[in-house]
Amino acid sequence: MAAEQRRGFGAIAIVAIPLLVIGSLFGIVIFFASAGAANATCNGAAGTADPGKVPGVSVAGYSGDQLRNAALIINAAAPLGLDARAQTIGVMTAMGESSLTVVDYGDTAGPDSRGLFQQRANGAWGSYTDRMDPTISSTNFFTALKAVDGWEALEPTIAAHYVQGNADPYHYEKFWTPATTVVAALTGADPTGGAAGGAGCATGEWVSPLTFDTPGLMITDFYGDRPADVIGYAYKHNGVDLGVAFGTPIHAAASGTVITTVTDKGNATSGLGNLIIVDHGGGILSRYHHIKADGVFVTVGQEVAAGEIIGETGSSGTSTGPHLHFTIFTDGLPDTAHAVDPIAFLRDRGIDLCEVPVWSEHSVASTC
Repeated sequence: MAAEQRRGFGAIAIVAIPLLVIGSLFGIVIFFASAGAANATCNGAAGTADPGKVPGVSVAGYSGDQLRNAALIINAAAPLGLDARAQTIGVMTAMGESSLTVVDYGDTAGPDSRGLFQQRANGAWGSYTDRMDPTISSTNFFTALKAVDGWEALEPTIAAHYVQGNADPYHYEKFWTPATTVVAALTGADPTGGAAGGAGCATGEWVSPLTFDTPGLMITDFYGDRPADVIGYAYKHNGVDLGVAFGTPIHAAASGTVITTVTDKGNATSGLGNLIIVDHGGGILSRYHHIKADGVFVTVGQEVAAGEIIGETGSSGTSTGPHLHFTIFTDGLPDTAHAVDPIAFLRDRGIDLCEVPVWSEHSVASTC
């Protein structure tokens, strides 16, 4: 159990720079980028999953009984009138509490914690048998979630935190993307309804390389001519810069084959740093660079799916802070002459990056 219903709240606030104090949660100052976080708006209809027919392969690092338990969580939400986003929050929370395993032990902070959600023997979560039953414990979690005033508008990790009372309100954040992947795999549909907001939220076969509900996500620069006063000389900035916290998951923007990786430039201070190039066919390539040291998760020749996590953001190469420089090439060659504006490219495929806040000090003219 992470720490729910046990300890005081911790102050966790990790986002891209620049920062602006905009409010507080339980007296804790929370920081977001100047225009605020782009909240998820994915609220599709609830899906159903068959626990007896889960994939025979790993999904986002989970398999076997873990996926069967995820299916039971998914199915517990629908009778309560909850949507796909709620189902995904439930799976995310269980990932963070038990790795989707029915745990029959607690820890020093909560020796009586049990089950998928590590619920305590405090009377709120039923009997020991209830807490060890995936369907009953999930139903109790979702019932508590529904009781959180305005949970639908909260970041997923904060919504979960209100139910669990975790010492770190942002503990669940890193499990949101794997949860969307698992829900999609088990229900056979987009768990987020096709709206902007997550790696499965985009329509069609393309997705945003960073989820729209990432705290602090902002466009820090655009595709186009960059003036000389930025790095000492004028040049064509051949992609879009997306500012986020260090270590934010990067998603393949579409299915394809990894054709290039650079993994030894994580600490470089010039050039593109660590990077990944994916070939999507038809001459279309996507490139992701400034990846952190040890942040490249794929290898050359590997097939990837749209939305699959392929790396984590960093600040390697010519970079002044953690961000993803995302580039699209359309003629099969990954050089600037063959690059196109990724904002326009993705917009034509149903993903509008212009919904993301824009840093006021960007150097290249906006293409939004």
